[in-house]
Amino acid sequence: MKLLEEIQRELRSPDEEVRRLAVVSLAGHPLEETAELVFGAMGDQSWRVRKEAVAVLLGSGVPSPDVVEGLISLLRCHDNAGKRNAAVESLVGLGSVAVKPLCRHLNDYDHDLRKFVIDILGSIGSSDCVPLLIQAMDDPDPNVRSGAVENLGKIGDPQALPALLGALSEGDVWFRFTVLDALAAIGAPVPLPTIAPLMGETLLRRAIYDCLGAVGGMEAFPILLDGIQERARSAREAAAVAVMRLRNRSDAATRASIETSLRALNGTHLLDGILRSLGCAEFPALESLVALLGIIGDPRAAMPLVALSRHERLRAGCVQAFRGIGVAVLPELWDYFPSATPDERAFIAYLTGELQYAPGVERLIEGLKDEMPSLRAASLLSLGKLNVKSAVKRMARLLGDRDPLVRAAAREALDRLTATQPEAMADICAGLATSEHAARRRDAAILLAGLKDADRLYLLAKDEDATVRQAAVSSLSRLRDPQGVKHLVMALVDEVPEVRVAAAAALGELGGDEALQPLLLALNDADPGVQIAALRGLAHLKDDRALAGVALLVSHSRGAVLIAGLKTLAAVGGEAALTPVKEALSDGDEEVVEAAIEILARFGGEWIAECRDDLLRHPHWGVRSSFVRAMGETLGERALPYLKKAREGESDPLVRGEIEGLMDRLG
Repeated sequence: MKLLEEIQRELRSPDEEVRRLAVVSLAGHPLEETAELVFGAMGDQSWRVRKEAVAVLLGSGVPSPDVVEGLISLLRCHDNAGKRNAAVESLVGLGSVAVKPLCRHLNDYDHDLRKFVIDILGSIGSSDCVPLLIQAMDDPDPNVRSGAVENLGKIGDPQALPALLGALSEGDVWFRFTVLDALAAIGAPVPLPTIAPLMGETLLRRAIYDCLGAVGGMEAFPILLDGIQERARSAREAAAVAVMRLRNRSDAATRASIETSLRALNGTHLLDGILRSLGCAEFPALESLVALLGIIGDPRAAMPLVALSRHERLRAGCVQAFRGIGVAVLPELWDYFPSATPDERAFIAYLTGELQYAPGVERLIEGLKDEMPSLRAASLLSLGKLNVKSAVKRMARLLGDRDPLVRAAAREALDRLTATQPEAMADICAGLATSEHAARRRDAAILLAGLKDADRLYLLAKDEDATVRQAAVSSLSRLRDPQGVKHLVMALVDEVPEVRVAAAAALGELGGDEALQPLLLALNDADPGVQIAALRGLAHLKDDRALAGVALLVSHSRGAVLIAGLKTLAAVGGEAALTPVKEALSDGDEEVVEAAIEILARFGGEWIAECRDDLLRHPHWGVRSSFVRAMGETLGERALPYLKKAREGESDPLVRGEIEGLMDRLG
């Protein structure tokens, strides 16, 4: 351990890395002795040094009250923003430990410090400070008042509602704007008569729609419906988002009523503004606009939706919207096709199959020869959906396409045709199965499952190429043919692990008494992947004769194999087989512990009291997070005292946030 005098010298070095390592070495000393040095490092010109100082402080356990006060005093460093920001990060990281000391400064003479304190309390998210933040809504400084409102929304505690509702009649427009945002963030029901009178303030409408979208009921729908006709783009888009939020959280009857009212807008000028917004709105409003237009079903939205389909995030929503608009727009889209972008052409081709537009078949067949892989793939998928027998041979040729996405699309499309065009596909598969190219024989092995051609699959399961054998073995499980068990048993001794994995998985899916012993033997395989596949297969069988073999493997396994074994014990043996799962709670691998918690939680909460203290103090945040979640799920309201205690000792902001969210839901 370095002496503090040496560390002090290194902290003055002109070399950034020397200073950073000096800060790291402070972790070996008690924080009470090094606090001033840590505070000094928080003001270093290098962000790497500052970050290390924050890490040292947060990694030193629960600090003394003097250290916390020292951190708060750093918020007064008006000439060093880096030090101030490091202090903010540290105080937020301390969580509930810092709440009371921070609250004592809510009446500080320095309005900037009061604002910092309020923002930090909001980031910590503790409901304990809500009454004091409500008082801060009357602070003489306008920034502090607005900060108090904003952070009440951030904390999300409903006890702030009366004060926030009362504040809607006070202050300037921007203050009330912040109040509305806070009400929306809290998400608790708000009486419509409290908000409706504010509609006269044009600048507040966007916030009103946001608020009603979060907390309004069906009585707010007429206001929101009018809102989608607003001239101001931000207000119009906020109303559209709010309509969809209201619709998505409503029951089936209310949802149907909303959709009926929306469909009445089809073809009217009332939709003009929403259509204009498609060209300039941003995420996430665009997602709501696309969904809204799909419900309305207005064909005028077709071309804008095609343009938006270039965004991967919107593509599925655009497809769904076209289902609402209907097939009648496809001729217009194909007229546009020659001048469309490559992405748009691929989307139009995909829609042609999705909407079952048979007149587009010839264009799709042409698309198979296009230079763009995306159009070739989309054309394949649509031809498969349209059940085009005449295109089967041309589609099969694309199994050898240079682009992997096209090859995958060809397999998917042809697999679909095995059910509708079995004779044509049998001819195709016969040729593929005898190809000199292993990749084509592998394609045959995949497609033959759809044709239920067991005999050819048995032959391919003995192919010289391992990828062909693996595909054939996987396909045998789809046949559900008891005669295939002996071929799968043979595959369990294949020289290639991937084939053995496929065989074990297939045996588990086939099930039956004949699968039990081969799967038990596979537990002794040298490859962990095979062991895991065998364990999953045994879990699927649910035969208690497997318990002894699984327990033996669990007793000397680690990592992923151990996790799979524990899950299998629980699936096969139920509550009577949970002893090894409980023992795994003390495993050194945090992933094993998290898996054990998840398994035990399915059987109730009787196990929790015995290990509660150890798991709440577990060094890995993921374990603590899994355990508090399990407590909430299994104990319900009985978990609240333990969750409160856990929150007080929790230093990780993510875990603390999860605890507080659970407390809000349970309380």
